[in-house]
Amino acid sequence: MNNHTLVSHYGLDPTPANIAFLNSIITSSTTVGMIFSLFVFVPMAETKGRKYTVIYFRFIITLGTSLCHLMSALFQSTELFVLGQILNGLQLPLRMFVTMLYITECAPDKYRGFASSALIFSDVIGKLIMFAVASPNLLGKEDTWFIFPLTVLISSIGNFAMAARLPESPKWLVRRNRMDEAARSIEFYHGENCCLILTQPTDLDDVMTSFIKEKNLTQEDRISLRQVWENDTMREALKVLCAVSLFLILDSGAVQGTYTVLLHKSAGFTVQEAMNINLIISVAFFPTRFVGTYIIEALGRRPVMFIAGVIVYSKTWLMLATQFIIFFDGPNVSVECLADSTLATGVASLGVLFISELFPPSARTSVAQALILVTMLINLPIIAAFPIFYSLFEPGYFFIHVFSQIFFGSYLYKHMPETKGRPVYDIIESMDQEVASRTVSFIEEKTPLVRKRSSTLAFKRNSILNTSRTRALTFDHGLIPRKVDC
Repeated sequence: MNNHTLVSHYGLDPTPANIAFLNSIITSSTTVGMIFSLFVFVPMAETKGRKYTVIYFRFIITLGTSLCHLMSALFQSTELFVLGQILNGLQLPLRMFVTMLYITECAPDKYRGFASSALIFSDVIGKLIMFAVASPNLLGKEDTWFIFPLTVLISSIGNFAMAARLPESPKWLVRRNRMDEAARSIEFYHGENCCLILTQPTDLDDVMTSFIKEKNLTQEDRISLRQVWENDTMREALKVLCAVSLFLILDSGAVQGTYTVLLHKSAGFTVQEAMNINLIISVAFFPTRFVGTYIIEALGRRPVMFIAGVIVYSKTWLMLATQFIIFFDGPNVSVECLADSTLATGVASLGVLFISELFPPSARTSVAQALILVTMLINLPIIAAFPIFYSLFEPGYFFIHVFSQIFFGSYLYKHMPETKGRPVYDIIESMDQEVASRTVSFIEEKTPLVRKRSSTLAFKRNSILNTSRTRALTFDHGLIPRKVDC
């Protein structure tokens, strides 16, 4: 396709430099779409609703992506493929954050972890199918790869037909004061125990009360990342979220996934053999994905993070030992088995899960935008710099992960809260109390003037968060009637 585009459209020879230039455009075009979507389309989930963004809008984008890719295969046009990659980049933030948010907001508290990890499980099914049929011996050929965008086109239509009947997120409806619709949505997602009965209280009343308390955590409908950072409690939640994300990002997994074929080829394997290795490992670890959807609720967030952390850190040391001792240019089977074992814990869903559990609804979009942007800014240099470091000194690249994972893992062990099965407002209230107990400083205790000013600043920082502690801080004691001597 690239050769045909260069010769027929631009009259250029398909030299390695020109082909590499086209490949770089294809790679970067997805990033361009992601950045645009992050600041333009992701906020639509707040204004238009979760269902509108996830089901209707994302369906239109996916339809356009598959059509562009299909036409690029039929007409051998790289330009159409690049356009399809830009459109694909537009839907990636909607898929990574808004879809997960929609699902976690609809799920009952006790099934929130299961719902988020089950979505990750569906990605594994797609990966398994791709490794099975996308090899050069089957459909990964010049005249047959059009089947993939055609399959996406058909499956998108089928998915839209099934998902269009789903109700809107009940939490979003409560935030918009559409209580009747929220009650019907809760009945749909939470089951028959949440039916609306006027003569007696039901579980629906408890769920609605929980959602209203969650909504009332802040007075503003949307708060910025700066306001999040200025608040002590949300800043602590942001640190926990960043620590989880950086622990998983600063791992050899991204490089291993991006360069797996090239690394296997440098080790003497063919493309077909590399695909076969990945297929065998994916099939072998496929049953373990069911385990991840269960243990994240059965054990809790902290045990899952601990188990995943041990596996990730073991994989890092094994990769380092491989480069030092075996001098095998690329990941070995042991390393790839550990990588798949990490996903079996369900830890991949913790990022979005913590956004929906540790932050009030008004802060989630701002936090998600920042998290996705930081992930992109860290991942891109790591992936781009890996070939340079690897060519200079193979084990050198993996030293970074050995030390970074100790730092972030230690922080999470001390500060990561357990949120299993708890209402969001209760999680944030508890974190607010815990943060308050750690913020008394020596200067505030010893200097009355500084203590007074510090209390004023603390009130300004925390007044945006409406918890029991901040309500106590803002209570006007002048309203209490004083005793009058007769």
